[in-house]
Amino acid sequence: MKKYRLLTILLSGIVLMTGCVEVTFPEPMPFNRRDRQYFPKSTKGVWYDKTSNDNLKDSIIIYSEFIDFGEEPLILGDKTILRKFNSYFVLSSKNEDGRWVVYLAKCNDETLSLYEFDGGDKEKVAIWEGVLVGSGVEKFQRENSDKLSEIKLNPSNNKEFREIINKGGLSHMGDFVR
Repeated sequence: MKKYRLLTILLSGIVLMTGCVEVTFPEPMPFNRRDRQYFPKSTKGVWYDKTSNDNLKDSIIIYSEFIDFGEEPLILGDKTILRKFNSYFVLSSKNEDGRWVVYLAKCNDETLSLYEFDGGDKEKVAIWEGVLVGSGVEKFQRENSDKLSEIKLNPSNNKEFREIINKGGLSHMGDFVR
């Protein structure tokens, strides 16, 4: 389920689960880093969801220039950008509004750990607000509701982006193994 939610958000910016809050950035993160044209060798291959690695539906395949989730592949290019930052691979995907949804992955030996910015986690939002003072965090509510629909994070530099990560501003989505 997490894998398909990730795919849906990355490809279309549409939130799969009701009540989820999309978190976006003004541009691909981190700032002023080289766009990678290929996924690194250490990440290529078949990865199985650690909780049920015998089910092929819970697997992803990473090729040189795209990720296959079993549906439509996610191809590196103008709307999907891969960068490296502090031992993370940072995948930024442009949504329909022109903002970027950002995910991080860390590859340690035989485990690929995925992380996201979870707008539904109040503790994470408090971390972001503590780091990004002023207009660095913008919240938008759903029409005719008190619930949030989107949080726009606007770090002014990589120092703030790093601080969000280091202070625990990411949510662990899950682990995949070979």
